[in-house]
Amino acid sequence: MRRISTWALFRLLLGLSFCMAMAEILPAQNRGIPTAITMNTNQRFEGYLSWVEGYSTKVVADSAGVCYVIDNGLRRVYVNKRHILPEEPVPLTYSEIQFPVWQDAENNNHRKPGNLNQAFHFNEHGHRVINVTTAKNQVKNVVQGITQITPRYVKLNSLKSNGTKTSYGMSVGSGAVPVDVIRKLLRNQISKSDSPVEYEKIFGYFLQAQQFDEALIELDLIERRFPERKDQVALNRSRVRQDRARQVVREIGDRIRNGQTNVARELSGQRMEKEGVAQQVLLELQDLITGLDEAQEKVENVRGQIIDLVKRYRENPPKAITKEQETMLGQFLAELESDLSPSNVARLDSYLVQAPDATQKDQEKLALAISGWLEGSNNATPNFALAQSMFEIRDLVKRYLNSRDAVTRGEILVALNKFDASDPRTIANILAQMKPPEHETATAGYTGEKPIEFTVTVPGTRARTEDQNFQVLVHLPIEYKPYQQYPLLITLPNVGVSAQEQLDRFNVRYIQNVGRVGPASRNGVIVASVQWTKPGQTTCAYSNREHMTVLKAMRACFRKFQVNTNKVFLHGHGKGGNLVYDIGLAHPEHFAGVIPVGGHIEKYAKVHATKDRDVPVPIYAVFGDRDFTTQVVNDKVWDKLLLSGRHSNLTLVEYIGRMGGNETFPDDIKPMFEWMQFQRRRLPDRTGFEFSVDSLRPWVNYFWFIELKGFPRENTMLPQLWENGKLKALTIKGEVRAEGDFNQIVVDPSKAGSSMTLWLSDDFVNFDKDVRIKGRGREFKGNVRPSVRVMLEDARIRGDRLHPHWARLDNTNGKWQVAE
Repeated sequence: MRRISTWALFRLLLGLSFCMAMAEILPAQNRGIPTAITMNTNQRFEGYLSWVEGYSTKVVADSAGVCYVIDNGLRRVYVNKRHILPEEPVPLTYSEIQFPVWQDAENNNHRKPGNLNQAFHFNEHGHRVINVTTAKNQVKNVVQGITQITPRYVKLNSLKSNGTKTSYGMSVGSGAVPVDVIRKLLRNQISKSDSPVEYEKIFGYFLQAQQFDEALIELDLIERRFPERKDQVALNRSRVRQDRARQVVREIGDRIRNGQTNVARELSGQRMEKEGVAQQVLLELQDLITGLDEAQEKVENVRGQIIDLVKRYRENPPKAITKEQETMLGQFLAELESDLSPSNVARLDSYLVQAPDATQKDQEKLALAISGWLEGSNNATPNFALAQSMFEIRDLVKRYLNSRDAVTRGEILVALNKFDASDPRTIANILAQMKPPEHETATAGYTGEKPIEFTVTVPGTRARTEDQNFQVLVHLPIEYKPYQQYPLLITLPNVGVSAQEQLDRFNVRYIQNVGRVGPASRNGVIVASVQWTKPGQTTCAYSNREHMTVLKAMRACFRKFQVNTNKVFLHGHGKGGNLVYDIGLAHPEHFAGVIPVGGHIEKYAKVHATKDRDVPVPIYAVFGDRDFTTQVVNDKVWDKLLLSGRHSNLTLVEYIGRMGGNETFPDDIKPMFEWMQFQRRRLPDRTGFEFSVDSLRPWVNYFWFIELKGFPRENTMLPQLWENGKLKALTIKGEVRAEGDFNQIVVDPSKAGSSMTLWLSDDFVNFDKDVRIKGRGREFKGNVRPSVRVMLEDARIRGDRLHPHWARLDNTNGKWQVAE
């Protein structure tokens, strides 16, 4: 691999994130003492706090409000205090530099600014043109000028020279403005050219913005113009070194956590400036590098040990090695050579613990290594025959998951039954540890220069018999490894926007020999952009076809890429945001969070959100505070979500002065990925689980472990027949809990639908105990045996290899029957 300059790589990879919003620090407005609050997920928000009773209400005078509003000058974040750690907000003393910039601008904001069509680039004077469609449906250009600069954002107002009488005022991230424009505007604010104080303030701006090369340029200028400030310049250069080193160390830690060890090593290389850096920072860096070295040393050590072990075993086997065993050993060594890495070497820990034991036979040690590699260290066995069979079992499992032929799948099940190790627990372990079944074909030749492209097919209907294909484009993080689990962001473009354009918002640049870089890659996130609209479609239809397109794309990603199915997020802009609300609230069991940007809560989603129960999926909703259409549609629903029960968790993000239309909020991508880090899909477990949801359409019939068919007509309504207020929602409840010697399962309603299926998993059912089911026909009580066939068929259809269902019970005419 061609090496590139450490700092060049650092500027390319990390510098791209600066074009998004800077880290959340404090606003410049004089509105009291800025504070920090910490969510119960450990996410932190900083800004000036107010209290409200919801989104649509006015600020209350004291702390009696149910919700916090955190205003940092660029955006306001609304959260329910229920989701905040029980501690007082922490006052902060950080002071952010701000520069007022004189422009001949209007100050009174436009009451009904309309929608943004396009924002053009800034010129050298800090002016830009925005094209808007007014509330009267007139299209016009408005010239804006920068009137205030802070390290995180700039304020814009309309210029009087444009002829407008009111201002399209807003805040945008400072990264949207070229640094040369910022520098020129800042230097134009200098009133006393013979005073170093104002020059040093500009240096302070770039230091706070963490633009260290720019800060050093300002120090060079100060040193030339004011030689007597030499000592202060030297002190400030030291500050730059310290802050840059801290930033690099944080970046190295993040890269290591995301499995990007090559980048981490580049950033920590010999060219990193360490002279004069605080000892504590250097120790932290050394700990990170030592951890990297130890992890790599462990990989090389265990690989070498196993190579020697296999050699000894071949030279002195207990009995002649068969052709099948020789093939298996060759396959094992080949996989260790190509796939063993710090991210999966822990699978061999059981072997490493036993390796020094001279009393244990080589065959037993080898079995521990093989079975640990295939099933995970906690499931390793010293039984060589069982370990050997696991390679064959894994190959059969992969063939089953990839087979489209029912007869072939039946033959594979027969073949699996011949192995003693092909029990459900072993199959579940292998499913969790194996590569995605379509990994090789999906990722072959991928460098990041072009996205991986595939299509999902939605079957035709009676009205339209032909099948329909929809494009999906995917970028993987740099240094993607098929044995490391990655979060997945499924993103839905607005109507009229291509899947490619939507994808490019998250990984913005290709670097040869490195890959596709940008905020998604930096955060170790797989991004899949789904072209969910048909040609000519201009709105969201809330249809089965749209749901199938998105969910099929998600499941295809599970089969092709190593996705952490506990960390799947659904994101969309505009009309794509409408669909995010619709799918996310109808299928909450799939997602760790939904992220609608400017989306509207309409029809079915509105019914889901306004019922008197929790919405069991976290929502991160982004919009502009001048997007009045979105606010009018959503504000009452947002109130409900902000104020409702313990599982509803809405983070409402309102950008100051921003409009609707084609506003994509690029300055929110960095905070959005930060929010994603703290979310995880809500799943049943053995400590107990319950849910209460509504089913409003015939195809929205599956929730966690309950599947219903044949809903009563009065409880469903097709999208093309939608009438507000005419739909009587069908409430579906489910509960699982351990109760003495039983697994207690309660389902409700008892009479809804013509049939019901329960899907049971080892995650929340102890199969050593009997299962008792209440609430649907005749009570069931008895033993339920896990089924390999059920497990593999579930993994094939849903694609979730981390949480496959182990058993299925069907209820027809009030009677339960265990599926074999």
